[in-house]
Amino acid sequence: MWEPETPDLSECRSVWLTSLESRVQEGDSLISIANDLSQVTSSKTLYGGDMMTTTKIMKAMAEKLAKDSQTFPDLQQREAIVTELLHGAVRTGSNLLDTAHMPSWHDLSYREQMLVATSLLIGLEENAFLVADAVVTEKTVIQSFKNILLSVRVLENRSIGLTEQFPTAAALKTWDGRLVSDGDWLELPRGALLDNSDKGLVRLVFVAFDRLEEILQPKGDPVENSVGVISNVTRVLNSKIISASLGKGRHIQLSEPVRLTLKHIRTENVSNPSCVFWDYTMSTWSEEGCRVRSNNQTHTVCECEHLTNFAVLMDVHSTLLPQVHQAALQVITYVGCVISVVCLVLAILTFQLFRGLKSDRTTIHKNLCICLLLGELLFLAGIGRTDTPILCGVVAGLLHFFFLCAFAWMFLEGFQLYVMLIEVFEAEKSRVRWYYLFAYGAPLVVVAISSVVDPFSYGTEQYCWLRADNFFIFSFVGPVIAVILANLVFLAMAIFMMCRHASSAVAMKSKEHSRLASANGKEENALQTKLQSHLAWLRGAIVLVFLLGLTWTFGLLYLNEQTVVMAYIFTILNSLQGLFIFIFHCVQNEKVRKEYRKFVRRHSWLPKCLRCSKSSSNGSKERRSSLYTASNGNPSAPNTHNSSVGGGSDNAANVGTSPPPPHCQHYQAVLPTAGLELTQPAFFRQGPGQQHLQHGGGRPGDPHARPQPHPHPRARDHHREWGPRPRQ
Repeated sequence: MWEPETPDLSECRSVWLTSLESRVQEGDSLISIANDLSQVTSSKTLYGGDMMTTTKIMKAMAEKLAKDSQTFPDLQQREAIVTELLHGAVRTGSNLLDTAHMPSWHDLSYREQMLVATSLLIGLEENAFLVADAVVTEKTVIQSFKNILLSVRVLENRSIGLTEQFPTAAALKTWDGRLVSDGDWLELPRGALLDNSDKGLVRLVFVAFDRLEEILQPKGDPVENSVGVISNVTRVLNSKIISASLGKGRHIQLSEPVRLTLKHIRTENVSNPSCVFWDYTMSTWSEEGCRVRSNNQTHTVCECEHLTNFAVLMDVHSTLLPQVHQAALQVITYVGCVISVVCLVLAILTFQLFRGLKSDRTTIHKNLCICLLLGELLFLAGIGRTDTPILCGVVAGLLHFFFLCAFAWMFLEGFQLYVMLIEVFEAEKSRVRWYYLFAYGAPLVVVAISSVVDPFSYGTEQYCWLRADNFFIFSFVGPVIAVILANLVFLAMAIFMMCRHASSAVAMKSKEHSRLASANGKEENALQTKLQSHLAWLRGAIVLVFLLGLTWTFGLLYLNEQTVVMAYIFTILNSLQGLFIFIFHCVQNEKVRKEYRKFVRRHSWLPKCLRCSKSSSNGSKERRSSLYTASNGNPSAPNTHNSSVGGGSDNAANVGTSPPPPHCQHYQAVLPTAGLELTQPAFFRQGPGQQHLQHGGGRPGDPHARPQPHPHPRARDHHREWGPRPRQ
């Protein structure tokens, strides 16, 4: 592999630039050379060596014109010529800072970049002071291009106010440099200006740059820490560069400090601002004579005792995972999210289409899945749209809303479970309307307040999510913590009440069954079914609380610890939430599985093997119950014969084919006459050729006897004693 991977173009020079350089030495028209230079730098591709040559030409033209201008007898002609030359120089400098020429800067070594940038600053300053020295009355000359705003101001002493500010409103109207207009300016006090006046005039040169800070960045290399995370804690230039001068090349000490307000380019993971100036001799940033007056998250106010090019240096605490882990986490995220989306869609269809599942509880499940589904889809489509700040902010706001809605529905999971337990014997009126109002209204209020308080914290430089360095993330974390704690309280109360209800219900049923023993155990089954239903929901709610809670707990730990392990745990849990919800609320839910089996049996287009396998497990339970209960609800004796009993298909459908589990069974015979009931014990034992007692008027063992229906539903409850009883 080549080192470096790209060719070294720092010594490459274009022929046309060499020609322009020779024209300066030959005494050609400087105005013509300046115009040609600005034209070709805006249209042609430059090499690294071209950057150095261009700045040398700018300095050479300023030095040559400074000598030639002394011979101009006409002051107005002199001013016009130097102004035209300044126009070409500023345009050329702006071209060099354009995005298209950034690869040309990177062709140079770090030291060469600093030298070329210094040469550019000096060339612009020398050309600007040619104009300032040529003006003999109060005047302002503004040169405005895409990446440079330059203002030459000549002020009479009597017109100087308390302070002189740059950039002025008039200058900003002519410039497209939005970042400076958003909050970068400097103020020179009157005393400092009067101390440097000459013949009643003060000559000032102000310059504001865009993208120059990308070139003049201090050198810093990322360092890998002990946990495998690349931590780049270094000093970076975190503001635009703004310049002020009272004389060409003069490092003037001011009697009163100049005040600068500089806006931070980055507001995340930065701290410890320092006010610095560019030292021409050392080609580096220095803090000498400058201090921080005040600062906040977005701006720093500096005071300096001299004039030159100013900026703000700050510490950046950025954390980057190694490339191999970044790639692995990205694959896990997208694969997991796709699986989660599929499972959430299946869960939503389950809760929506199966009528047997309609309830307030499934409404909560369905809306929880919908919120997570929309959040996952939005995450997949827009989490990386950082190139468009407005769109990124909208994506972050919607993610904030949908995930808060998901946690609100999770809160209602615990609340509804608690309500069902305390109102288990009451006819409860549906609360769905209030649930919708709370689950979507409360998150909307939180997001609205957050967007009003700090709209710029929606969307970061890396992801379209909430900023974590200024506590804005707590507009999400705060409600999440509150929901998790509330759900833990609800679940603890639900567990306590379920245990109490179960023990009391079992005690009551045992007393009742000591008197009224049921033949087929329907009361016990009903109690067990209700208890198992609540236990299943409780288990799902507990899993959901711990799943979502642990996911965001590890997310917060990753923000604090920034370890590879935390990153993997958070990514896996976050991307597979939909899968876990589908498993615990659908696959492991007996009621949902019954609906699935019904769906499979009803649709003939499904494979026969699938329909048979799905129905077999359910059919076995039905066969076991049919041993004791006929289709009309009465107990019927089991029959081990394969032949039809009573000659009818109806009876055959209700006769089991496997032996009964108990060795003895109470048998109840009903006399149809006079509404009298007779109950007698009957003992059945499996044996070859053994005949079983049959219902009806025939004698035992009569193959033609038919089961007779009970004259009253309560007849099966009277089976302890012999003898006639009147029908109730």
